[in-house]
Amino acid sequence: MVRKITFLFASLLSFVGFSQVGIGTITPNSDAALEIFSTNSGVLISRIPLVSTSASSPLSGHVAGMIVYNTASSGAGNTKVEPGFYYSNGSQWIRLEPLTTGIGDVKQSILTQDHNGWYLLNGRTVASLPVNAAANALLVGFATNLPDATDCFLKGKSGLESLSATGGNNSRALTQANLPNVTFNGTAASAGGHTHDYDDKYHGVTENLNIVTGLLGILSGVVLNILNNDVGSPTVTSTSATSTVNGSHNHTSSVSTGGSSAVLPTASHMVTNTFVYLGK
Repeated sequence: MVRKITFLFASLLSFVGFSQVGIGTITPNSDAALEIFSTNSGVLISRIPLVSTSASSPLSGHVAGMIVYNTASSGAGNTKVEPGFYYSNGSQWIRLEPLTTGIGDVKQSILTQDHNGWYLLNGRTVASLPVNAAANALLVGFATNLPDATDCFLKGKSGLESLSATGGNNSRALTQANLPNVTFNGTAASAGGHTHDYDDKYHGVTENLNIVTGLLGILSGVVLNILNNDVGSPTVTSTSATSTVNGSHNHTSSVSTGGSSAVLPTASHMVTNTFVYLGK
């Protein structure tokens, strides 16, 4: 009897002292608590149906470091789970993927067709999508149609803008209001006769010439400023007169930009398509 107890006690000491466990090997790695060795088999992780990323079910609670293979598509919105590996951080399940992709993520690609849960943003109806993708499209705010991102670039949301809203134009023409508001003033520094050119938006050529010839020497730039006021006529005429005023004096003139509303040239670019991830 004494011999049996001694043998059992020695066996327990041997087991406790052996800190590594090997399956398929008698020499497990010294840094591994458990080593599984095989040349023709894998390790099968427990397969369970998760409810959502926030719920621990079917486990009784979240345990940090727990790894499972989820078999269910369940939950909604940001808590939705899809089949795949998940680990628990102690408070929620996190999908194990090289690059974690979420419902509603957007990317640029040179691919031309839907692929692996990514759907081309081409303005099609949500109802035309697969059932699961259509449901996820509704979750991210696409009620009727996917946005049409053709020939568009992505911008961040600002102010009261709605997410996924499109706007703007593919071309932009400059108008006079877009130009700097600059008044050009000049001073004639020498005495003697010289010529004035000005724009008049109302009076006729003959009337302008008579008025300018008779009064310019007296009123100088004052008459030019008055005649240059826009009183509503679309007709623009131009004339000139000779001043007999001696000495320095100022003139105000309007200068045409010479523009023709030409569209601004486009910058260098590469053509891509825009996709949204709506799940597999």
